[in-house]
Amino acid sequence: MIKLEGHNLSIKDVVLIARNMEEASLSDNAVKEMIKSREFVEEIIEKETSIYGINTGFGPLSRTRISKDELNEHQLHLLHHLSVGQGDLFPKDETRAIMVARANALARGFSGIRPLVVNRLVDFLNKEVYPEIPTEGSVGASGDLVPLAHLARALIGLGDVEYEGKQVKASDLLKSLNLESIELLAKEGLALVNGTSVMTGVAALATYDAASILSLSEAMTAFYVEVMFGESEPFCHRVAMARGHRGQALVADRIADILRSSSQYKTEIDEHQWGCNHKPVVEGIDIQDPYSLRCVPQILGAIQDALWHIQSVVTRELNSTTDNPLIFPEDKMVIHCGNFYGQHVSMVMDYLKISMAKLALLVERQTERLMNEKYNLGLSPMLSQGKLGLNSGLMGCQLLSTSLAAEIRMLSNPASVQTISTNANNQDVVSMGCISAKNTSTMITLVWKVLAVQALSLAQAFDLRGESFSPGEKFKTFYQKIRALSPELKEDRPLYKDIEEVISLLKNDDFIGSIATERPVTSEQ
Repeated sequence: MIKLEGHNLSIKDVVLIARNMEEASLSDNAVKEMIKSREFVEEIIEKETSIYGINTGFGPLSRTRISKDELNEHQLHLLHHLSVGQGDLFPKDETRAIMVARANALARGFSGIRPLVVNRLVDFLNKEVYPEIPTEGSVGASGDLVPLAHLARALIGLGDVEYEGKQVKASDLLKSLNLESIELLAKEGLALVNGTSVMTGVAALATYDAASILSLSEAMTAFYVEVMFGESEPFCHRVAMARGHRGQALVADRIADILRSSSQYKTEIDEHQWGCNHKPVVEGIDIQDPYSLRCVPQILGAIQDALWHIQSVVTRELNSTTDNPLIFPEDKMVIHCGNFYGQHVSMVMDYLKISMAKLALLVERQTERLMNEKYNLGLSPMLSQGKLGLNSGLMGCQLLSTSLAAEIRMLSNPASVQTISTNANNQDVVSMGCISAKNTSTMITLVWKVLAVQALSLAQAFDLRGESFSPGEKFKTFYQKIRALSPELKEDRPLYKDIEEVISLLKNDDFIGSIATERPVTSEQ
């Protein structure tokens, strides 16, 4: 059970709730803070002061006043007019991440919403109810208004939800689960929709996956070094210390640790058998490895440094109050502000897109060298077996990898600068945070596939090196687990199902732990 109190929700907690079906609950302190906030809202309602979204219209209509007998209807109409979302629905794990992000933000007690309403979000999580939330419609300015409106309507029994694999009316489901009907009171509809929880929930899962992808890329780079008879010299800790970037140093150390599972590389690394041991000058033998091997600490190290910053921002946003106006009952204050603006998430998701695109392009180049007979040091063209020409090996897989790399490169374009004025020029500059987070999620789906092609290529190269090849124990573990799903390619066969199976394996935390070193830490230091 994960307690939601608005202050200490981690990215890992979101993953546990969203994907591992861990149950959630509101902490006692969160309930107390929300009650205080709500009581102050009730005081405000009795006064003549204009408070946005409580007794005024929304957006450019905020100059209009709403009468007391229309305040509840006003909140319902807010959900109605915003329920215009289009496109595919968010997948189940992202839907759950969105719900926990919104519940945790509201649990902080600055939004004027009753615990009863927030507990409905928790009920849906624990009972595995999935509101139908369309992916299109948010500009990330006054929060994720459109998708959150679809979520909010489901909470009060409007629209459709998915339950036990079936689409059902939300009103019917509430009755069948004995969940009481809720009528939203003043400010509550606005509190539900006016926040960054869609982009933040999606960002949390994407950030978690990116850390896994980084660990995998480090491990598979080590295996690439082994199968290509590469040098361990670039992973010397002193090299990284001479430059001073912490991410570079840790990536180099982690790859070196993986290489140490090979007795040959362990001796070379531990005894520093590098530049001081002069290499013979042999015609046709390069003195240095190509950049796709030699510069990996610099490439993945920069991504690690980026990831620490991204994790920090996303974690902070998960534990932020992101609606408007904010309620401060202890000070008897209501403050109109712009905490719903999603620029922080938008920018770090663009940063993550750039990072994952660079990683994917590195992986694609490593894979290309494995398949290219001009560079793969005696491996067959396209890693083929059998009669050459009749069999094309992994040629089709490389086409897939190249196509994915091109699409990933296109998705890396930043969304955070694509502002378009809307809302009668009230929202005259917008963040596009939800679009950035969605594009990042889409890109990461493609990156897994690029990694799967590399995994198959490494396993095939392992086979082709033959009995004289003496890899490290971690490479052997990797090879055995890949081959349990995808047998050695002795002659051409369709590989699309093999790729799907390998993708599922790569996403498994236990598998990552068996071949990689410790997961990247999740704090800036």
